[in-house]
Amino acid sequence: MTCKSILAVCLACAFTTARATGGFGSPASAVPDPSRGADGAWAQPGAPKVPVARPRAEAVDAKPETGESALAPGPAATSASSDTTVPPPVLPESDGWEAQFAWGVYYSKRACLASESAAGPWASDWKGSRAGVPRQMLRAEDLLASAVQAAPQQHQRVKLAERALRLYYHAKWLAERNHATAAEWRYREASRLARQTRRNVLAAHSLGRLGYFLIHWRRLHEAKEALHESQRISAKSNPLAPYLLGLLERQDAGKDTVRILAAEELIINAGEQPSSDLEAERQRLMQVIGFWRHAETSLQGCFDIADSAYVVICTFSHLLLHVRKVMG
Repeated sequence: MTCKSILAVCLACAFTTARATGGFGSPASAVPDPSRGADGAWAQPGAPKVPVARPRAEAVDAKPETGESALAPGPAATSASSDTTVPPPVLPESDGWEAQFAWGVYYSKRACLASESAAGPWASDWKGSRAGVPRQMLRAEDLLASAVQAAPQQHQRVKLAERALRLYYHAKWLAERNHATAAEWRYREASRLARQTRRNVLAAHSLGRLGYFLIHWRRLHEAKEALHESQRISAKSNPLAPYLLGLLERQDAGKDTVRILAAEELIINAGEQPSSDLEAERQRLMQVIGFWRHAETSLQGCFDIADSAYVVICTFSHLLLHVRKVMG
């Protein structure tokens, strides 16, 4: 191979290589560090601080009434050890399906409010994930399931949607503490039940949050599958799935320029993320994307960023271009 052809090859891959690597670490590095805690990873500007349950935790909450908003932590996101803020139902548990459901919600909220050390006894979840789960949480799930089954037909859809939302909160509580098997089953079950009741936004959010945690658990292929399904179910109010998919696709693209551009468009067009940290990281990545796109067409663009490494790579690539032109 001649010097001229070598330079041509170098030039062809210089910008592609830089864009494929510069500024984009692993997908897990482009989402909030789990060690930040629930309040640091997901709290919105102006929102009340959420007590940290334990290191390595994040929290994204759907709006309790509909499951259609993931912008602010709800009551179930907190991690206090006291259950005094959850008043017990007035009716005894045996007083019909409505009482059963009320007690199920009561135990669910208590379980989600508890820190892991105050969660009480744990038991095997033989009906679902077959993993360890706080016994109080299992009690809540059994009561909610029985109540929905016993409810009159005209009430079942609404109550099933509420049951799906409680499972979503249980999944989040478990995922924040890295109980992956138990959390994954509940995210998927919450999505399945939500779809039965046509709560597609909640169904999509459940799989989107599962995809987020799967990335942190280094199960990237499964994360991509969950995120694709989340997008397929609903693109409404679902900015997290395309953003995370963009990160995963960009990593898989290697030096394939077409795939890199498609992944970058996912990141750019994802929209505002459900936390200030995620959105700040997306804005940083968008700045990197814009830099490389401009730098490819202009040497002056190489100096539009403060990172000296980018400047050196960009300038060197333009130098190769100049040498190639001189050599004809």
